[in-house]
Amino acid sequence: MAIDASVAYVECHEDGSGVLHLCDRIEAGKAKGLSGQPCLRFDAAPYEVTALNGLNVWGGAAQLMLGDHEIAKRIGYTRISFNERDVFLAAVQEYHRRRRADDSTPRESR
Repeated sequence: MAIDASVAYVECHEDGSGVLHLCDRIEAGKAKGLSGQPCLRFDAAPYEVTALNGLNVWGGAAQLMLGDHEIAKRIGYTRISFNERDVFLAAVQEYHRRRRADDSTPRESR
């Protein structure tokens, strides 16, 4: 039940539930990770859940991770339950901070 994917898009429903639509993670034009699942469903999410659009997520049977931070618990094969909003927002902020730092590192230093 491993996941190594990009979030293609987040589908939100009026009742607060929704779906993370996943695709294989691509880097430099090559597949780097296999999604493992085409989608993950949720009953409730932080208001800012669409911030996951285009971001890379990963995890195992028990959790869904964004970078080094758990953003949701896995419930069975295709369902997740998001962690608290402040935990989610901190994970998104850290993900983008690290990406900016990586992008500013000269290529010969990588």
